[in-house]
Amino acid sequence: MEPSTPQRPRLSVAMATYNGAQFINEQIRSILPQLGDHDELVIVDDASSDNTVELVGAFADSRIVLARNEVNRGYVRTFERALALARGEVIFLSDQDDEWFPGRVEAMLSEMGDRLLVVSNWEPRGGAPGFFERIRLRARDSRHHLRNVVGIIVGYRLHWGCAMAVRRELLDIALPFPSWMDESHDQYLALAANMARSVRYMEADTVWHRLHDRNLTPQKPRALAKILRARVRLLGELAVLGSRLADRRGNQLTAPERDPHLSDVPGGPEHGAQRRVAIVLSAFNPPDDLPARVRDWTRWFGPVVVVDDGSPNAGPSVWARLEEAGATVLHNPRNMGIAHALNVGITHARHTSHPDWVLTMDQDSAMDRDYLRHAFEALDATGEPRRIGMIAAATQNGVALKTMAGPRGITEVLDPMQSGTLMRADMFDDIGYLREDHFIDSVDSEFNARARNHGYVLLAAPQCDLTHSLGAGRPMVIFGWRAHIGAKKLTVIYHAPFRVYYITRNNIYTATKYMWCQPVWVARRMYMELQSHVVRFAFGPNRRLLFIAMAHGVGDALLHRTGPIPDSLASRLRPPR
Repeated sequence: MEPSTPQRPRLSVAMATYNGAQFINEQIRSILPQLGDHDELVIVDDASSDNTVELVGAFADSRIVLARNEVNRGYVRTFERALALARGEVIFLSDQDDEWFPGRVEAMLSEMGDRLLVVSNWEPRGGAPGFFERIRLRARDSRHHLRNVVGIIVGYRLHWGCAMAVRRELLDIALPFPSWMDESHDQYLALAANMARSVRYMEADTVWHRLHDRNLTPQKPRALAKILRARVRLLGELAVLGSRLADRRGNQLTAPERDPHLSDVPGGPEHGAQRRVAIVLSAFNPPDDLPARVRDWTRWFGPVVVVDDGSPNAGPSVWARLEEAGATVLHNPRNMGIAHALNVGITHARHTSHPDWVLTMDQDSAMDRDYLRHAFEALDATGEPRRIGMIAAATQNGVALKTMAGPRGITEVLDPMQSGTLMRADMFDDIGYLREDHFIDSVDSEFNARARNHGYVLLAAPQCDLTHSLGAGRPMVIFGWRAHIGAKKLTVIYHAPFRVYYITRNNIYTATKYMWCQPVWVARRMYMELQSHVVRFAFGPNRRLLFIAMAHGVGDALLHRTGPIPDSLASRLRPPR
């Protein structure tokens, strides 16, 4: 087993598997001896129907991290999830059916130096190389970045993920993958590294690449239509990467210097044993299973404050059960909005338990007992814990959230929702509390923008996954046809018209306030909201009411009208029974 030293970065190996039982054992046996005690092999299985998962589990090695997709999502999204879960400073990509050369890790790290990407060549096994497999990388092309970008777009400069290692700083730019990308994630990563002018090509072979009839890379040139489609998508990916690199202008795009022992210093204010956390939860007609979750949180994490936001249909028993579970329950006399409820809870928690961090939660969210440990591990890994104002889950329901590049190589969640987000307690003294006049919806977006304006970083914790209800699903109907794929009926995440009013009003209000100081964030945020509105209007119910709600939201935002929705408008937007 390779020793871990301060000079050698922590390594992750990201592997996507799908029905790989035939060769998976050989591949894992070639990888594990080259990893140190603190390295990891992250395997994401794409809903295999064979015994791949059982074979992986049989290794019983603590360095193997296994996650599973509930449904088949394709190799690009599976690799994306594996990369998002990886915690190492250098991440090797791995296919399920190859075999690594002995000494591969040390050879590639030596060649990599301080570059963001290193790619080697490979030796075929089990078949004759096809048209594409015969194209090899040349070391002298490492400095021809523009030529390499053109070669990737045209299709003659090929990079193989199975022979690739990347620094985390490159993933800060590349993740998440563009939504339309369904192939060539390795070419995309190579595009990013060449645009950042930081790549190293090795002429040596470092892996036996298995050739068989199930390889996803075509053995001969594709049809012209498919080639043109791929080129157009690559141009779109080029634009995405250009925008993200522009966001980082002025920041150093190399691995930041870190003290590897920083998180081991005892007694400091950022040491894990000294961190006090209070959980604040806003409740409105809470579900029956909430007391059981709160009981776990009080046992695992610390004090829990539940604020009843004027629930009209919750009986006294649920509040009694929450108190029996260890929570402090506060009651608002009427519904005053989530911002007010959370502010009441945060203020109470800070005055009674004096936490270092406040974790806000929704009543329909859940987390496992390692959630805070993973969050603070991510905090310590930055080397600059005082710059971090918020720590948010990098994935939700197992799906990677959109991120953006922060300062000194730190990956930020683009727009953390308040549920599952840790907020530094003294940050409230600096930037204030949540805006109560926004009432509900996008309250967290405005708070996030305000925190960034004050210089705080919104850290993405890669091992934190929040389980969260995405809202009511309604049938997707297209010109009267109930949309489905096979037997699976498709749904649209639906928000009531009064919620669409708040979403529209608060998002436009926030966009107009922060568009000049955070233009890229505002553009990405508004693009996401536009997509949601298009889906609602195209496929959801109550389109007329949604249009009225959106129109009033736009008008009130432009007139700077905030607060609760007017009663007359709320009545008008109420759907017929």
